[in-house]
Amino acid sequence: MRLRTVALAGAVGLVLADSSIVVLALPEIFREFDTTIAGVSWVLIVFNLVLALLAVPGARLARRFGPGRSAAVGLAVFAGGSLVCGLSTGLGPLLTGRGVQAAGGAVAVTAALELLGTTLGSDKKAVATWVGAGAVGAAIGPGLGGLLTELVSWQSIFLIQVPIAIIAGVPLRDVIIEETREWKIPEIPKKVTDRPHLPANIALGLVSAAIAATLFLIVLLLIEGWLLTPIAAAAVVTVLPVAALFGSRISGSIQSVRLRAASGAILLGGGLAALGLVPKAEIIWVIPPQILAGIGLALVLSALTEAALSGKSAAAVHGGWTIAARHAGVVVGLLILTPIFTNQLDAQKTDALDSGTAIVLAAPLDPTEKIDLASRLSEEVNAQGDRVPDVSPAFEPPPADPAKRDIYASVRSGIEDQLDRAATHAFSASFLLSALFALLALIPIGLTRRLDL
Repeated sequence: MRLRTVALAGAVGLVLADSSIVVLALPEIFREFDTTIAGVSWVLIVFNLVLALLAVPGARLARRFGPGRSAAVGLAVFAGGSLVCGLSTGLGPLLTGRGVQAAGGAVAVTAALELLGTTLGSDKKAVATWVGAGAVGAAIGPGLGGLLTELVSWQSIFLIQVPIAIIAGVPLRDVIIEETREWKIPEIPKKVTDRPHLPANIALGLVSAAIAATLFLIVLLLIEGWLLTPIAAAAVVTVLPVAALFGSRISGSIQSVRLRAASGAILLGGGLAALGLVPKAEIIWVIPPQILAGIGLALVLSALTEAALSGKSAAAVHGGWTIAARHAGVVVGLLILTPIFTNQLDAQKTDALDSGTAIVLAAPLDPTEKIDLASRLSEEVNAQGDRVPDVSPAFEPPPADPAKRDIYASVRSGIEDQLDRAATHAFSASFLLSALFALLALIPIGLTRRLDL
């Protein structure tokens, strides 16, 4: 039983980690496939959209054909989709594989909740294990993805999931055999309803829209804006899951589900607002906001998920509604925020390059030297496409004359400061809008009495 519990928790963590594990690889995919930021955002959107659409149907399939068999088939489909993603040579096949992953994951995750209830003999323990496994998976996903991208390749993120998914299905063998011999669809008592806990799920959707910023925007800010490597960005964003783990430790001390949810939403909103007000491109400025957001995320997600799963229907079906609400929120958040920050990034980059041109013109250099430097800068900007450019290659090799070397260093420093400021400001509006999503969750939290269990 213990092995089966670990396998089920691992399956839930694996699938839900996949909604975030690829985040730190997106800049690498963006450059390798020569697409746009909006285009690469669909690597996240497709997975979350399919998961949201198929979560409830997947839960109903699990009840009809047996959760053991359904979980095994779901994990097999997920493994197949992961293989397609890992072998993709273009954005189209990658998006197809992501959709297949999500389809299998939707069935596996909802079936796992049903199986955990019978395995642990307690619905309360099953919900706690299911929620905890999903939270851990989503939290460690970005950091793990960054490490694999930097040390191996972005393809390794998907290829490593294939054996993990297969291994997670092995302990289900006994359940599958038993269900194959005789499986009867469980009868649902007359008082039981499949209707979701609407206020809790609406709040979950709004919070999840805010999460899109926490995971997607901060990674783009660090890698595409501040030009950190994936492994350095992974180290920075690790602050968020560490803070979330701390938040989960203190969440049990807040008995009122309503109070825990409201406190978490406020902390999450405050952390995102602080990210939107970062004054300069220095890592220290994004640490405290992540701590606030991580603690808030743990509090609000645990409270709302408990409330959403407390309704009077089959565990798998209620779990399906919860997954659908969360991942639909992520999709909505990405669809709204992506065009906002891409437009802002283009505008801020243009202003920064104009300021850079003024710095070159004002430098105490000969006209021919200014023209040569401006030409090299233009080549670097054009070669690097939509990203905030790294202008350092334009200043290599440095002049032999020490006086001119100092002038070039000053010009380079001035241009890089302008670009850092532009990248930081380009994300401000999106972070602030995400904070608003988190705070809007207070409305369904506050308007319903059913939130306290």
